[in-house]
Amino acid sequence: MSIPRLFLRHSIETGDVCIVTAEQARYLKTVLRMRAGEPLHVFNGTGWEYEAVIRQAAEGLALEINDRRPMTADRIEITLCQAIPKADKMEAIIRHATELGAGRIIPFHAERSIPRWPAEKSPQKRERWQKIAIEASRQCGRADIPEIGEIASLDEVLRSTHPEWLNLICWEEESARGIREILRDPKNDGTRGFLLVVGPEGGFDKKEIDQAQQAGFLSVSLGKRVLRVDTAAVAVIAILQYEKGTLGGPEGGGPHGK
Repeated sequence: MSIPRLFLRHSIETGDVCIVTAEQARYLKTVLRMRAGEPLHVFNGTGWEYEAVIRQAAEGLALEINDRRPMTADRIEITLCQAIPKADKMEAIIRHATELGAGRIIPFHAERSIPRWPAEKSPQKRERWQKIAIEASRQCGRADIPEIGEIASLDEVLRSTHPEWLNLICWEEESARGIREILRDPKNDGTRGFLLVVGPEGGFDKKEIDQAQQAGFLSVSLGKRVLRVDTAAVAVIAILQYEKGTLGGPEGGGPHGK
């Protein structure tokens, strides 16, 4: 049976005794049914995982930090720029992108994006999405946490190109280039950074694609089928991890139910 994991927001050192919050204590006792003396793994998003033991303290439950180990870093860096979809699809995209190794997720508004809200609500949305990324990291065994960027415009996204990265924009009308062709091109063998842009439910307008290409992006197809926006985001990262990362290899994960 795997040892449960818990996220702590502060710095951690071996030998520390950390008092958990009331919410975390309820989670440990009520949900996980754990007691004093039982082991736990702890992380704080810095790339290390810590071995801890639950202790009873006067202030409540505490965690005694006994050891730490570095977690294997991803072979590649992935930033997903995702046009904000309807309803709660963004939450699902963030969960799956976190599981598949995205290091940063930038939500943005495209011309055909449907969800709109007052600017003052954007920090609340971002905070909610960051919590989802933290929980997804806890569940999938990551010791780092993807950063959820500020909600941007497409113009801002297109200005974030990395000269040494492969900058790709997914477009269902692209007929000349498939993503597998681009990733298997020998000139991209040494590329370890990828900026991926996925559009809204209605897809990108042709002028947005032209704008992206002028900014240095390659428009790519994911295949003959038109994918839902939440499927497209997961598919493009999975393809990328399979071709360039650890997905499907001996260092990758297996089918784990959570």
